[in-house]
Amino acid sequence: MNLKQLTYITTIAETQNISKAADLLFISRPALNHYLTSLERDLGFPLFKRIRKKLIPTEAGAVYIRSAKEILEIKKQTYKVLDELANCETGCLNLGITRVIGAAMFNRIFPVFHEKYPYFTVNLVEGNVNKLEEYVAEGKIDFAVTGQCSIHSQLEHISFAPCEVVTALPLNHPLAHLAVPPNQPYASLDLKLLKNDSFVLMSRDTKLRSIAESHFIKAGFLPKIMLETSLSSTAYEMVRQGVGPSILMETSIKDKTSAACFSLEPKEYWSQSISFRKGMIFTKAEQYFIELAKDYFERLI
Repeated sequence: MNLKQLTYITTIAETQNISKAADLLFISRPALNHYLTSLERDLGFPLFKRIRKKLIPTEAGAVYIRSAKEILEIKKQTYKVLDELANCETGCLNLGITRVIGAAMFNRIFPVFHEKYPYFTVNLVEGNVNKLEEYVAEGKIDFAVTGQCSIHSQLEHISFAPCEVVTALPLNHPLAHLAVPPNQPYASLDLKLLKNDSFVLMSRDTKLRSIAESHFIKAGFLPKIMLETSLSSTAYEMVRQGVGPSILMETSIKDKTSAACFSLEPKEYWSQSISFRKGMIFTKAEQYFIELAKDYFERLI
């Protein structure tokens, strides 16, 4: 067994197809199929089941693949440290960001990072928090700037910059007058008073939607939904333009005079965080990027 062969097996597992794996590995399909067959014969048990033209790991295969990924990750971290010892001026940031808040952060801090590390390249992946954490766990990216730490067993988190999650009402809403002036602690609003409203909510695959749904359940009703969006900026605009109420992070409310904001009961907070695999070693460049991200988000509060 060598590291190249471990890469063969993990790529087959990821693609679930010999031909696709062979294309990614730049080897012929017969050669890859022969390697897999030979390995399974040497081990004495199959690593994959053939189901509807897909290769699905067997129970033994899942154990083998998990160990292979751990070995390849050790290699990756070792070479990262050795590379930094040899030359810390070059390298690559493999990171993920959310599409709106993360993108705004990246646009602001990357020029600063680039000034200090001009020879670093960036592999940037955008997505929602759930998808980014999945990519981190699978090793497709090294870390992600996300929000609201999960309980993903393979990940660790560096948390910072907590902000409140609020109910945001259009200024023309009948209950908007109950809000306190901007820059003062939010008043509370019982969600039950909004059971007849139609909401603008974040899409179901977002953590913020999970927070909202938990509070609707506590309030004893399922909301009417007029619009679902993956962009908090869109939800805010719908509130600002009087379309309907939403549940958002307070940092998404760009102009505090454009909406009537209320605390949830009980109060809910969202923390920005860096998600990374357990055991990851950060290079000096990665540490610097994380410090820039932390400083950016803390200035928003």
